[in-house]
Amino acid sequence: MGFFKTYMNRPKQKTVAREVVFTGIGVHSGSCARVVVQPNIDKTGIVFHHKDYPGDDIVIGKVIPELAMHATVVKARSWYLSTIEHLMATFHMLGITQAHVYVDAFEIPILDGSALGFVQGFLDVGLSVCEEDLLFLTPRQTLSFADEQGRSIEIAPFDRASLGDETAMLHISYVADFSNPLLGRSYFEGGLTACSFIDHIAPARTFGFLEQLPMLRSHGLARGASLGNTVVLSNEEFLNDRRFEDECVRHKVLDFLGDVALLGYPLAASVRAVKTGHSFNRRVVEHFLTTPDQWALF
Repeated sequence: MGFFKTYMNRPKQKTVAREVVFTGIGVHSGSCARVVVQPNIDKTGIVFHHKDYPGDDIVIGKVIPELAMHATVVKARSWYLSTIEHLMATFHMLGITQAHVYVDAFEIPILDGSALGFVQGFLDVGLSVCEEDLLFLTPRQTLSFADEQGRSIEIAPFDRASLGDETAMLHISYVADFSNPLLGRSYFEGGLTACSFIDHIAPARTFGFLEQLPMLRSHGLARGASLGNTVVLSNEEFLNDRRFEDECVRHKVLDFLGDVALLGYPLAASVRAVKTGHSFNRRVVEHFLTTPDQWALF
């Protein structure tokens, strides 16, 4: 793992330069939420605090996400926090590894359904470079996760020669296979950097199928979903305009990045993922936290 010594200076960890506030509704709860992100001068990582549960914090890199189909959910002893994936993907891809995040609800606001609002918020206040080196995480050997539903993730150890892009530490090949005639099988592949994330992944909004809406709401989900924060489609048409022809598969990549951000370190690897969602992506974090000896930091 002598890449940095040979080719480039070791990057540093980052935090926000000053406080930034995000407000909006939760896509599932429909409730208003306020999120305050502050610099972490304590160097304790990314820590979530709830105003009603002082001292009962959620520290990223120390918690395995819950089994949940429609969002990324993490739990403390006394409270839980849902739909953190877009915020976490932004932290991950902008290199923000130190932050205090204060919440007053149990769901992160969905904003416009993408990560663009979080990106813009952080870029507006600026990022501060810390003294500490940024460490990357990679598996010691290729890891494979699969199930009988055809979902799979393969993570190969970081290898600069195989990634192609000299600035990318993470290469993703993602295959989505939607049971919808408008989408069908979709594919995304590329090396991911902060710039490519901002341009090609962060703008991709969450999406939903019109016929599933009554069922979701009957289970207390999608109560805050609207055409302003969700790409909605039926079997015949899209009900609103898309930002990309393949926006849905790009959003699946966004969700994946947010889920693996719960590793607590930026992932450096070549990844091939097929038909995954939050409940499957969590296996990567679970594997690291239960068998850390099979992973390496560099």
